[in-house]
Amino acid sequence: MILRLFIVSFLTLSLSLSAQEKRDKIFNLFGSNNNYFFVKNGNSIYKKDYSDSFIDTLFFYNPNMDNEIEFVTYKNKPTIVSKGGGMVWQVKNDTFKRIDNSFNHKMTNGSAVFVHNDTLMKFGGYGYWSDRNFFTYFSETTSEWEFYPINPTSILPEGTSRPNFSHTETNFYFSGGVSHDPKNPIIETRNNEVWRYNFKKRTWTDLGTANFNYTNSEETLCIGKGRLLASDSFVSTTEGRSASIYDYTKNQLYKIERFNPSFGIDSAFINNDTLYNYRNNKLISLSLEPYLSQELISQGSLYLDTNALFKNLREFTSIILVLLLLIVLYLYSKNRKRPKLTDTGFKFNRVHHPLSLNELKVLNLLVNNKRVESKNILTTIYDNELSSAQNNRIKLEVVESLNTKVSNIMGVKNFINSKKSLKDQRMLIYYSNFRSDFI
Repeated sequence: MILRLFIVSFLTLSLSLSAQEKRDKIFNLFGSNNNYFFVKNGNSIYKKDYSDSFIDTLFFYNPNMDNEIEFVTYKNKPTIVSKGGGMVWQVKNDTFKRIDNSFNHKMTNGSAVFVHNDTLMKFGGYGYWSDRNFFTYFSETTSEWEFYPINPTSILPEGTSRPNFSHTETNFYFSGGVSHDPKNPIIETRNNEVWRYNFKKRTWTDLGTANFNYTNSEETLCIGKGRLLASDSFVSTTEGRSASIYDYTKNQLYKIERFNPSFGIDSAFINNDTLYNYRNNKLISLSLEPYLSQELISQGSLYLDTNALFKNLREFTSIILVLLLLIVLYLYSKNRKRPKLTDTGFKFNRVHHPLSLNELKVLNLLVNNKRVESKNILTTIYDNELSSAQNNRIKLEVVESLNTKVSNIMGVKNFINSKKSLKDQRMLIYYSNFRSDFI
């Protein structure tokens, strides 16, 4: 009997402690001086300072919604928001009371709730076998959630619920989460894309495919500057949890070495680079400074930036095209400067230089042949009305005159060279080392 009572007492105590730990939930940091935090326990929310001293008790009655509410600071007031419905609570007379005119429509389950420039906003969420792909905001005028208009020319992400998200003053980022097949809404598909929304331009940008695997067991926490702290919900190694930093703004994925294995982040908050949690009625803290500096190991890009790839490809292609154009222009300009035979002489550097008929005939022979025998030149310019001696003298004069003219115009030493024939030492062979310069 004593043993049985001991076992019953032990189980009762264990269940009580477990229930107590589950009821304790940190929502978020509140207070402009960063001096307060809030803990939910049952229907009570305790306001405490960082020495874990009790300051105030706030009442909040909301059965069966612990996993579908978000605690934020809105208009400098502690505010509780329903993720799945339109309910919003704020403190009045030490009690959280409804300030909305909405209802629990359950159309935005798993939505991303955040405050941007003093505006309470939501993105995404699931309900009635479909996912949302738009923002809504809480209107102070109507006390209802209104559609947040965007640029009508913008592309749109696929409807998503339970996304990982972070935001800055300018951008909202999300990755992961799940969507539902519109043809078979019972089937869930994981979102593998990373998206960015720009509040100034009111446009979406598909940043590319994520270089990491999204898992439902992953715990995440926004740590500011467009960064997200992500960790497995279980201890994966003896050295600690497997934890990462998603830096959306810099497109960098970092792995954290030896992350504290006993510190969960699913119900934690950040204050001055310190991670806080509340367990067993006790505030515990963990400085992130060493993890954000010494312990970070780069794992490469967070996402495959297709836009950057196409941009780089466009820039590379543009550079290549410009280079090709410059090469073509250079070759064209160079060709125009090259010597070119004409009907009355030759052009060089875009200037025409006339030649005598005999000079032109000899130049054609030298340009179109590697070697020209002396007798071939003589035959080409031979005048039957003159004697052989006169024709031979004229040949020598033409070769000498042509060589002088072309050499001076092209700026070379000897345009025409000669050597004795190997077959007949009495015969000269004429050639030019510059014949390939002619077009």
